[in-house]
Amino acid sequence: MANKRETILNCGISHVSASIFSQDGTAVRLEKVGLQTLDYDYTNDTLWLDAVIEGLETLCSSLKIKGNARFIFPGSLLLTKTIRVPRVEKEKQDKIVEFELSQKMPFPLSELIWDYQVIDDDGVEQEILAFAVKPEVAESFCERVLEIGLSPIQITPAPVLDYNALRASGIGLDESETLVVNVGAKSTNLLFINPTGFLIRNIAVGGNVLSQNLADRLGVLFEKAEEVKKSYFSGQMTLSPEDPNLQNIESCAQQFLARSSQEITRSIVTYKRLKKGKSPEKIYLAGRGALLRNLPDYISQSQQLSIDYFDPLKTLILGDEVTTEMRSLLPFMLSEPVGLASTIFLNEEDNKFALPLNLLPSSKISSLSFKKKTPILCVSSILFGILPLPFLLQSLSVSKELQKTLAIEEEITKELKVELENSLDLENKFKFIDGLSSAVLKKNLPFLDKQDTCWQIHVLLNELQGTLDHEDVKDTWFDDLKLSSQKEKVNSRRKFTEDTGRVQLKLSGRYLVRATEEELSEEDSSKRNTLIDLNSKKQEALTRYLSNLTQVEKIDRKVFSIEGKGDLFGRYFTHFEYEITTRF
Repeated sequence: MANKRETILNCGISHVSASIFSQDGTAVRLEKVGLQTLDYDYTNDTLWLDAVIEGLETLCSSLKIKGNARFIFPGSLLLTKTIRVPRVEKEKQDKIVEFELSQKMPFPLSELIWDYQVIDDDGVEQEILAFAVKPEVAESFCERVLEIGLSPIQITPAPVLDYNALRASGIGLDESETLVVNVGAKSTNLLFINPTGFLIRNIAVGGNVLSQNLADRLGVLFEKAEEVKKSYFSGQMTLSPEDPNLQNIESCAQQFLARSSQEITRSIVTYKRLKKGKSPEKIYLAGRGALLRNLPDYISQSQQLSIDYFDPLKTLILGDEVTTEMRSLLPFMLSEPVGLASTIFLNEEDNKFALPLNLLPSSKISSLSFKKKTPILCVSSILFGILPLPFLLQSLSVSKELQKTLAIEEEITKELKVELENSLDLENKFKFIDGLSSAVLKKNLPFLDKQDTCWQIHVLLNELQGTLDHEDVKDTWFDDLKLSSQKEKVNSRRKFTEDTGRVQLKLSGRYLVRATEEELSEEDSSKRNTLIDLNSKKQEALTRYLSNLTQVEKIDRKVFSIEGKGDLFGRYFTHFEYEITTRF
């Protein structure tokens, strides 16, 4: 008897992968695998479906894939909600979950395709994770994949599959708290695993954020910045130390690492609050975005936790058709397909896996199945009409029966034509809504771009706060901080100015000049010279510290007052004012 085989297609934001699995005894075998990078503007979500279908068509052609397939959807296409409900029997649980979700979802549940699963159970309450997708998204996707010879039997969310992949790997998860960081193109999925279940949080920081920062800093299009990012961080492209682009790329990478670490820290704090002080003891990295240089070291140092890459290949037997070139990429692209394959093949023997979810529209699949069978039905009808011909010569009664059959078939044909016309009307409505959505998105793109760069101000404030514990500039406090658009005089005769687009920072405050008791007990002239010398060193240290901040481009003006606003020779402090041009 032939082994059961499953085709799993992972439809990501930046790439699609095709994997064919089979069961090999108590293990899972990877028979074939392929990867196709998507070529489209990642900032335009409306282009995703066309790019995915094109990528799937290429993969199916090269791997000779047809027929039934399971699809994995990225979390950014789905609506996700987490709720807590009382622990009750299954029949009541469905009703309670449906009621609670109807209060939390932004759309009525009747207008969504949704499914849920229990992710934590303490014996009293259950944590419920629900996913939903709009029917037009799932239906459009199903129609397109049918056109290339694939029959969808499951659409499942990607965020929950890492849990099953870790369960299958044999990593001990029942005694400690574990965090899995799956870095994707558009967002990063955080999976907190504990002995009673797991919790999922999604943060809007992915590889595309770094690409957008590079595009802003280098002054190039997003597509070019994406190409530079992949070439540089994969080692395909090297830059000389004198190249000005090197500092820009490394600066953007450092900002990305800092922002990612901050978001992970916030999520861990939230998790500790929910779990009454419990925090992760181990971190695993997954996803192609985890290949960013220095990411493991940075997160490990910032979180003070041991960190390692998750390797889903430990649970697999690799088939002969898996090429050597693909094996180096597999650990970073297969965690989600392995999680789904483990659920399919191993769940019968071990029920430790989370139950698979299915967001496939059942009514639409019935319609799609009928369309697939239409040619067969037509041929069958013709054959059915031909078979009675010999009997027509023998009996008029047979002729009458055929006429009745023909009338029934004509009636069915009329009904099908009406259904087809209704489907065409729905298609026109969907196209109008799609065009309207594209227009609204285009008008809102400038606001989204501004949103992507607003966090730089937050980074600047965090860096200014570093004066509290910096050895050279401690005992410094800020009295006033102002941000304003920088103006530049264009015509001095007419006194005409224009906005340069840069933001200027005006910063004022005071710093304390510390001296020893021996120095303060000296004669007035010596004491005065000592304070002046210490004050000069403090000025230089503070100016140097501000100049080295990542968000500071240059210091335009600086003023120090030891008398008047300052009181160097009385209470040993100096007043300062800076005017600084920032990088945003």
